[in-house]
Amino acid sequence: MKKITKNIIATALAAMTAVSAASVSFSASAATDKIRLIVKNETYSVSEGAAWEGILYDKTVDISEGKDALSTVTAALNADNVQLTVNDTQWGSYIAAVNGIAENDAAQYSGWMGVQNDWVVNNNLAYIFLRDGDTFELTYSVKIGSDIGADWNNPTTALKALSIDGPALNEEFTPSNTDYTVTIGNETKNVFVLPTAENKNYQVRTYINEYVPESVGYRKTDEIEVKAGDTLYIGVGNAAWPGSYPEETVYKVHVMAEDAQLGDVNFDGKVDITDATLIQKASIDLVSFSELQNKLAEYNGDGRVSVLDTTAIQRMIASR
Repeated sequence: MKKITKNIIATALAAMTAVSAASVSFSASAATDKIRLIVKNETYSVSEGAAWEGILYDKTVDISEGKDALSTVTAALNADNVQLTVNDTQWGSYIAAVNGIAENDAAQYSGWMGVQNDWVVNNNLAYIFLRDGDTFELTYSVKIGSDIGADWNNPTTALKALSIDGPALNEEFTPSNTDYTVTIGNETKNVFVLPTAENKNYQVRTYINEYVPESVGYRKTDEIEVKAGDTLYIGVGNAAWPGSYPEETVYKVHVMAEDAQLGDVNFDGKVDITDATLIQKASIDLVSFSELQNKLAEYNGDGRVSVLDTTAIQRMIASR
């Protein structure tokens, strides 16, 4: 990590509570739009000298007229008589202290950082734009973010955890496996997709049926209606998103009426000539299969994906 001047780091750390103004285009909404605002200190204990520890504030508050985090947070905390110090610098204003815990109290460059929807943001509070239903945390960090899940020295865009609130993944989640299925039957279901980034410097966004990183996607708190045949895409660290520079990782969860069956490499619930054609293309490297697709493509059970699997499926179809 390149050496940065003390003033720049101190300002950046205390103000790292934002999505860049150019990063997200949220439409203007009514003054009644709300966020869940949490203020907490779980890294600097009272025994070490902190004025308090734990969760100080957890409340649903109105988004300010300006829609930004700085005015929203300061207005809410001031209204509830929470002691707040806001410093103005040439790089912008930032929250320097909350209820007696200030920047640099625990260690050099310790201070208040922001987390928007599980992402440790990297801009000034004034440039965070909030939308109805967001969760925004103002949290104290002693170790420049690494103690709250954001490590500047870790370039991974893998997920640490992934689950679906409702149907279970077909196998235990492992960060290196990017392809899963869930079985829901023939009815539609409302689910919550619950991903957690290994490094919270990088955003995580969820989409359904089309990966469109230019849009804001779904949050953990957003309910998604799914049916058999849908595919959920969970992207981590797309280059177009704030704070994202390494190569992104995209996970897929295929929604199926029944458990995945051998040969069904396109996840449409049946084994037919389309699957046989895809397997043939994969055997000569014209298409790439995921780990799960490779397992399903081994139709003849010889442990490898080849034209022999295609032939076996064709014979099965002909014998129906």
